[in-house]
Amino acid sequence: MLFLVTLLSTLTACGVSFHETFDGTETFKGISLAGDRSVGSELTLTVTVAQIYPVPVEIACYYEDGDHLTDDDYRVAFQERAKRIGETVLPPASLPIERQLLTFDFSVPEPGNYFLACLTPAAADNGLGLLFTIRGDSTWTTGGR
Repeated sequence: MLFLVTLLSTLTACGVSFHETFDGTETFKGISLAGDRSVGSELTLTVTVAQIYPVPVEIACYYEDGDHLTDDDYRVAFQERAKRIGETVLPPASLPIERQLLTFDFSVPEPGNYFLACLTPAAADNGLGLLFTIRGDSTWTTGGR
């Protein structure tokens, strides 16, 4: 038991920390999807970002229906195989660092279970995503990822 306590106490010293809430990534602070989740209806994606870098940063958002991907599709980077929702370039950071809201409107032409992600293409691991379902009727669900 003492070994476990010692091990856990050293993890925070290695850059691992435990939190009750998720505060996002360096750039992405939140993501939400609003609208009627039925085929062809307009959806609004809202992304909260904080530009902290002294250089411009490209933000791009994409979605895909993972139920229809082949093994070959999975070998292609997400941002190259998925459908683009929108993109923008954030100007270099200025002080004080403030959060910004980005919004993108889009619609999905077919029912299915979709994954949506916003990321920085230069560092695709820096991003946030969510799962959502498009139905042929007005019933919908959503979940964070």
